[in-house]
Amino acid sequence: MAAIATQIGTAIQNARLVRASLAQQRLVQEMQLAHDLQMRLLPTGAVVAPQAEVAARVVPAESVGGDFYNLFRLGPDATGAMIGDVSSHGYRAALIMALAMSASAIHAQASTNPGETLTALQASLRDELSTTEMFISVFYGVVDRAIGELRYANTGHPHAFVIGAAGEIQRLSALDPPLGMVDRPPHAAARPWARGRDLLVLFTDGISDARNWADVRLGEEPVLDTVRANRDRPVAEIVERVFAMLAAHTGEVALRDDLTLVIVRS
Repeated sequence: MAAIATQIGTAIQNARLVRASLAQQRLVQEMQLAHDLQMRLLPTGAVVAPQAEVAARVVPAESVGGDFYNLFRLGPDATGAMIGDVSSHGYRAALIMALAMSASAIHAQASTNPGETLTALQASLRDELSTTEMFISVFYGVVDRAIGELRYANTGHPHAFVIGAAGEIQRLSALDPPLGMVDRPPHAAARPWARGRDLLVLFTDGISDARNWADVRLGEEPVLDTVRANRDRPVAEIVERVFAMLAAHTGEVALRDDLTLVIVRS
């Protein structure tokens, strides 16, 4: 009887281990599926070619994340580029990210004024942001090649720059708090745009805040220096070089936040 009891106990334990293993496999498969689906939401540079040359990359800290970007063809000479960072990462942030992606695709076609577009986006996300107590930093710029102008709105996004032909760097500072923090329409601003020479450089703080094994933060300067040193190369190559520099800095250290970089030439 003791031997039979031992065998039964062993069989039960083995069954539990098998079920746990199968559940873990299903979880891994579902997380991979969620990652693949989220990456498919992000557009390629082809959607705005040949009016603009755009390269972008998103690397979530977990299977899915809250960083996103979007690209819009707004006519024969106007290109829209948006980057956003939801105030968290993981599945909750990914849901807000997906809502922002779908809503921005609708609102961007209704106006070439970035302030109006972000105002409409804020209205679409108001209930979700209030319920989840989350917010989104968003930069949205419209490059108008016909008149040589960049119009933009910036709601709390810290890393938005234009790098000129001579290597000069201008920060496009935030004009308003992140979406979800205040209930007022975002403002818009404009600056000259040198067709084919200026670069619009957008990235999230996961890049600038990336740490190495000694807990040293990367910062903005290495990113901007890498872009400036390679500014005459294709934008896809510039993105590759920035991420190579980032990988050299972080090594095997796990990501603490999502990473997103967008570079536009038009």
